[in-house]
Amino acid sequence: MNMPDQDQVRKPLLGIIFITLAFLGYAIMSGFVKACSLAALPSQEIMFFQVLVALLVLSPWFIKYAGQELVPKNKWLTAGRAIFGLLSFYLFFVAVKLVPLVNAVLLQNTTPFFIPLLGLILLRKKIALRVWATIAVGFIGVILVLNPGQGFLRMGNIIALAAGLCSAVTTIIVGRLENKGESAQTILLYFLAITILITGLWSIPVWKTPHGIFWIYLAGAGVLFAAFQILFMLALKFASAITIAPFIYLVVIFSGVVDWMVWHQIPHLMTVVGAVIVIASAILSTFPRARSSTS
Repeated sequence: MNMPDQDQVRKPLLGIIFITLAFLGYAIMSGFVKACSLAALPSQEIMFFQVLVALLVLSPWFIKYAGQELVPKNKWLTAGRAIFGLLSFYLFFVAVKLVPLVNAVLLQNTTPFFIPLLGLILLRKKIALRVWATIAVGFIGVILVLNPGQGFLRMGNIIALAAGLCSAVTTIIVGRLENKGESAQTILLYFLAITILITGLWSIPVWKTPHGIFWIYLAGAGVLFAAFQILFMLALKFASAITIAPFIYLVVIFSGVVDWMVWHQIPHLMTVVGAVIVIASAILSTFPRARSSTS
């Protein structure tokens, strides 16, 4: 039997390292956002600064691809991806102010459950029995998270779940754009540009000038958001989606640590049980799609 090439062994490990670093940064970024939200900075203003800083950080990468490649081939789909991406992040930013960070992050990452349901409704794609089962079990976990002894319809949890739905729509649109030959840098550039324009105008009536340490938090959120984009793409370069899928949910653990260290919040037992069910079901629901996409 031939020994595997060292690069073949190293590449999946690099992908796992990059995805772990990406979501560690995402959890810290979410902590910065929560700190700014608790200081009464409007969510749209936080988004404006975060995305503006991210665009500045990523500008050398965009300049490298300047020219015809950055002109979208599908303008309406590209704009739709930007709008739903904006909505997902805005709802998430609102949610982190109302509920523990771990709740908001977990419920935002219910995307794998919504994607097959939206595929059935919008694209008439059939759902395999196994996927139906994982979705059903996953939503049982969601119900447990929604009701950690503090009220089933706690608004922050519902808002975070809506963020997950918007994220699923975004994922479907990105898939359509990639199938039509749209480049990753074009999709990301127009998301950032449209978000800056909309949140900038949206912030004017409610503007509250940040002060002191919050400038650092906003800058940090922007830098980490840019780093997340780069690290996520690197992870997919070195490892398949099916390899990195289980590690995406490390963000829930990282967010729980941030919650505990900064705000001394310990997740309710029902939240922990629900999180385990959601994460396991989400990973299982991802596997069939990942296999079909690589076959």
